[in-house]
Amino acid sequence: MITAVLEKKYTVEEYFDLEKNSDIRHEFYFGKLLEMPGESKKANDIANNILESWRKPLKKKGYNLYSHDVKAEVKSNGIYRYPDLVVTPESDDNDDYIVTSPAILVEVASENSWKRDTSTKLKEYTNLPSLRYYMIVSQEEMFVQLCVRINQEWTFTFYEMPEETVLLPHYDLKITVAEIYEFIKFGEA
Repeated sequence: MITAVLEKKYTVEEYFDLEKNSDIRHEFYFGKLLEMPGESKKANDIANNILESWRKPLKKKGYNLYSHDVKAEVKSNGIYRYPDLVVTPESDDNDDYIVTSPAILVEVASENSWKRDTSTKLKEYTNLPSLRYYMIVSQEEMFVQLCVRINQEWTFTFYEMPEETVLLPHYDLKITVAEIYEFIKFGEA
């Protein structure tokens, strides 16, 4: 569960300075710092499965793929998030800690974060002009939601079967549900 840190309103500059020296990650939401909880091994394994599948093909196309600890600017001077994975063009290199032009965002959702990832972040992310794909992956069961921008419209596709293939044709990427959940066991802590 994400919790707000104190009631003080922070400037973006204060937030950036604090994050560079903090042992705890915080998302920034219009002056409020939201403490990020630790991540489960299962969530980390799922994100790593996707990262391993996509990293080389994306690098060959001029894109970088970052996991967990790189902030995405969702609204300049207003919202900064830590997506589980973020894909951005290599030209988006003005800052060592922040990407400003995410092309693909992936959140690995827990029971606690599912609503936030499928509502709050969905609304925020789909307003990013650079974003083409937003993928939400459940860590509780085999379930993937892919949000795709086609022109200015968003479509939503759901995947639940291991043999189904999640396609991201703009980047010539694909991954099966089985690959996303490789080595993942459900029903265990």
